[in-house]
Amino acid sequence: MIIRQRKSRRGGNTYEIGLHTQFVGEILDVKVEDSVCDGKGHVDIEKVKPMLFDPEVNTYHGVGRLLGRAFSIGKDIRGR
Repeated sequence: MIIRQRKSRRGGNTYEIGLHTQFVGEILDVKVEDSVCDGKGHVDIEKVKPMLFDPEVNTYHGVGRLLGRAFSIGKDIRGR
């Protein structure tokens, strides 16, 4: 596989990967509807209901429920 890199006009990078172009850059601003925020104004991933696409088999998948808090869920596993 040949990967070619070039600078984009917006300060990020683009990578030509076969027939695809991957864009890498800095996120400067994000906007969301109030309806997908929790009481503290944070995005609630379960309200957003994002979808993932698997191009290998042409299927869409949903993101599931909360599994645990970051940096603490592993403590229970490590103790076993």
